Amino acid sequence: MQMRLWKYVLLSTVLSLSFVGQLIAENRMAAYTVTPMVGYHMMDGALKIEDGASVGVAAGYNVDRNWTVEADLRYTPTEAANSSTDDVDVWTLGLGGLYHFQPTEPLVPYLSFGLGGMIYDFDGTSHNDEDYMGYYGGGFKYSLDDRIALRLDLKHILDARKDSKLSTHDDKDWRHHLQAMLGLTFQLSGYTSTPAQEARTAQPLFDEQSQTTSIDSAVSPVALGDDGDSDSDGDGVLNAQDRCPETAPGVRVTSSGCPSDTDMDGVLDFQDACIDTPQGATVDQQGCEEAVEEVASLTLNILFGFDKAQVTPFHYGELSKAADFIGRFPNNRVVVEGHTDNVGDAAYNRKLSQQRAENVLKVLIEKYRIDADRISAIGFGPDQPVASNANEPGQSKNRRVEISILP
Repeated sequence: MQMRLWKYVLLSTVLSLSFVGQLIAENRMAAYTVTPMVGYHMMDGALKIEDGASVGVAAGYNVDRNWTVEADLRYTPTEAANSSTDDVDVWTLGLGGLYHFQPTEPLVPYLSFGLGGMIYDFDGTSHNDEDYMGYYGGGFKYSLDDRIALRLDLKHILDARKDSKLSTHDDKDWRHHLQAMLGLTFQLSGYTSTPAQEARTAQPLFDEQSQTTSIDSAVSPVALGDDGDSDSDGDGVLNAQDRCPETAPGVRVTSSGCPSDTDMDGVLDFQDACIDTPQGATVDQQGCEEAVEEVASLTLNILFGFDKAQVTPFHYGELSKAADFIGRFPNNRVVVEGHTDNVGDAAYNRKLSQQRAENVLKVLIEKYRIDADRISAIGFGPDQPVASNANEPGQSKNRRVEISILP
């Protein structure tokens, strides 16, 4: 029995390791997850079946950063109590959901629930018991690196027994099982921002082939000196790793030693008078946001849950209206603007409004086929109210998403 169990453990491990080279972790939206697990199954005391070690695997899809839809299969090879010959294979198959708390932190607690079935396979006989079951539970995920998370899962299973082959109680009784499993969760693909912004963020500051910076061609590297252990320009990056070894004193640099552009607006920090302009904003030569006259605008009636940013099918009516509005201006640039009221921290509200705008942008691109090259998202937080924040009616008007058409 134990030898057979370890064969399944080895198989699960090999299958999980085969994914490592191409997986990424962090609770990412639209990511597929795979979780091989090992653990222990405590049987209901009314069943004449021994407790036993279990193996399993779960496959899921992250609807957003908080919600995951998941199916899991678990297998417990054991035997009937007081018997050395009547082996029993117990299978559980569930389909349900996981809700993650603080999904951007290294330690992520979650709750789980769902429905499914249980199968009791009695070796040496043609008899199988097949029952319906429901479950609830919870656990924790802990990020080990940028690809993998350790997962502890606890589950209470309610087994609706429909026969009494191995039961000491009435057939109508519910049977209660407990499962504790430990596994590794791998995430495939997914995203934390819009594809255009991820590509922009991933763009290297320094182009190794052309030997020039990708942000400002006026900043050019100088040949490295012979002494790779020294720091000739005093920027904190040794010459051996410094792509720009003659940076002026006091200039903020990246890990490669070249001048940085914190807000990624195309103006280097030492030349930028507005170092924290929103992503996607149009800026002048000093790095400050330009006032661009709108051609037209549309305010969407999209109500997000408190502290939530996900777009749901309930919003599709307004987004269809937005798509029709954008379609009237096929040659213009489009900006999705997120706004909040002034309740809470302003920096956090700007981040939340950016997430809401990005999620709306994603749906407009993927569902309504808006050209991704001409649409961008900006979160203004509480900075551009259209009504007073002194009362709830005004705050409600300020919590909005707008579509702006630019020249």
